[in-house]
Amino acid sequence: MSCENSPPTSRTCTGFSAAGGDFRGNRLSLDSLIRTNPASTFFLRAAEESSLGGWIHPGDILVVDRSAHITNGCLVVAVADGEMILRRVLWRKGQRLLCSDHSCPQQVHGDVWIWGRVVYVLHPVAS
Repeated sequence: MSCENSPPTSRTCTGFSAAGGDFRGNRLSLDSLIRTNPASTFFLRAAEESSLGGWIHPGDILVVDRSAHITNGCLVVAVADGEMILRRVLWRKGQRLLCSDHSCPQQVHGDVWIWGRVVYVLHPVAS
């Protein structure tokens, strides 16, 4: 593309800009975006369909931050009798409950502890 007939006061066109010319800012890094605390952030792969709203599918990557604050309604990975499970945390009348869509409320008791908070879920877009 050329602009040979341009008036002398206008900008001269000499061709197309560089392919990456519009992206001169900071580079986007998924690692820095989702791992705000690298020492306590882990990636886990969902092994089966989640019963928490149907939006976590087998093979999805769960980004779990073990240092993140556990709040009412957040999604957590818990360990129950040596098995990792995905649950939603609910606080009711001072008690912490772990819930799935099929069984809530379910009081936390026995050998159950919260391993970390799910901060992101990564999954492919179906085509």
